[in-house]
Amino acid sequence: MKVFIRTIIILCFFSLAIFSSCKKSEDATNPVISTPQEQITTVILSGYNHHHPSDSNFFIQCKWEDLDGNGGNAPTIDSLVLDTGITYDVRLLLLDKTKAPYDTVSNEVAELGNMHQLFYTPSATLQHKIGIDRLDLDGNNPALPVGLQTQWKVVSQQSYPLPVTGSLNLVLSHYDGIPKTTQPSPESDIDVTFPVRLR
Repeated sequence: MKVFIRTIIILCFFSLAIFSSCKKSEDATNPVISTPQEQITTVILSGYNHHHPSDSNFFIQCKWEDLDGNGGNAPTIDSLVLDTGITYDVRLLLLDKTKAPYDTVSNEVAELGNMHQLFYTPSATLQHKIGIDRLDLDGNNPALPVGLQTQWKVVSQQSYPLPVTGSLNLVLSHYDGIPKTTQPSPESDIDVTFPVRLR
């Protein structure tokens, strides 16, 4: 009986040793990466007509800016004015203006694309009127969107009167120590909303 109990104890220790060894090996090949959140004071959306890039009638640029951060002065927010029936190519620029010279945070987001993803969510009044496709992808397999480069398809006015007003929520998800998925992460580097008007 004592021999039997000893054998069981030895087998238990042996199993734990193997499990621990496997776990360490797995951690070494799939390390959990942790990076600090980005500091962003300025968000700029710039776009042009996809089919006629030089047509200045359809250039768009709007800015969200909060130079003193949370709890200070309210941010300044431009409105997005979009024409129906137009497809826009849009780029997102993220800046940290607390540094001199300014830090172009969007470059860091592009470099660390496997840990970042932008989500664009139109309000209910704009549903089925604006479609936003994220064009740039990260290095995951399969690749997932980053969202600094997008294409916006504004549906031609049909049965609804113009202008249409609403909003567009923009969130930069930060996947810190967790795998990136198609869903927003619990942590965001920026979460801003732009007023939108379709004409």
